[in-house]
Amino acid sequence: MKALSDKAKISGLTLVEVLVVIFILAVLVAMLLPAHVRGGPAKLTKCISNLKQIDLGFQLSASDNGGIFPIQKSVANGGTMEFIYSDHVFPHFQKISKMLVQPKSLACPLDISRQAATNWEALNDLNISYFLNADASTNNPSNTIMGGDRFLQVKGQPVLPGLLVLSTNSNVSWTPNFHVQGGNLAFADGHVEFSQKENLNSFIQNQPLATNRLCVP
Repeated sequence: MKALSDKAKISGLTLVEVLVVIFILAVLVAMLLPAHVRGGPAKLTKCISNLKQIDLGFQLSASDNGGIFPIQKSVANGGTMEFIYSDHVFPHFQKISKMLVQPKSLACPLDISRQAATNWEALNDLNISYFLNADASTNNPSNTIMGGDRFLQVKGQPVLPGLLVLSTNSNVSWTPNFHVQGGNLAFADGHVEFSQKENLNSFIQNQPLATNRLCVP
C-alpha cells in the first residue's frame, strides 16, 4: 500500500476532530435560533399542562354550580358574565383562582410578550396566554372548546385582544411561528389536543355550538 505523504497527513482530519467541529457548529446554530424555537418540545408540553390545569379549574367550578361555568353567570350571582364585553379576560381566571395551583400556569413559555404573574391580586391580561370560549358547554363536552392558545388569526390577520365572535364558517387558523404552525385547544371534558394550522376550522365546526365568543387576552 502506498504511504500517505506528509502533506496529506497534515490536511486530513481525524474522526474525533470532525466530531468536535460538528459539535461546535451545532452549538452555534442553537445559539442563533430564536428563543421560541429552542426547547420547543419541552415548552409545548408545559403549555399543554397549563391548559389542563385551567380546564380542571373551570370543570370544578362548573360542578359546584350546576354545570354552569362562571363566565356564564352574572357578577351578582357569583359569575363573571359582564366581563365578556369589557375586553378584559383576567377576571374570568381570577374567579377560579382557588381551583388553580398558581397564576404562572396562565402564561405559555413560548409567549415571550407575556410575563407570568406572581400573585392573583396583580393578575392582568398581560399575564395570560390563553383565550376562553364564553359559549363553552358541559353538553357534549368532548367536542366543546373551553379555551386555547391566543395565537389566532382570521382570514390571515392576527386576532387582537378583546372579544372575537366566530360562526361555524369563520376562516380561523393559528398565527405562524408558534408551536410549529399549530396550537393547543382545551375541551370542556378536561382533555387537551394539539391542532395543526390547517385543521383548526374543523375543530370549531365540529362543536355543538352555533357561535363561539372567544375572550382573547
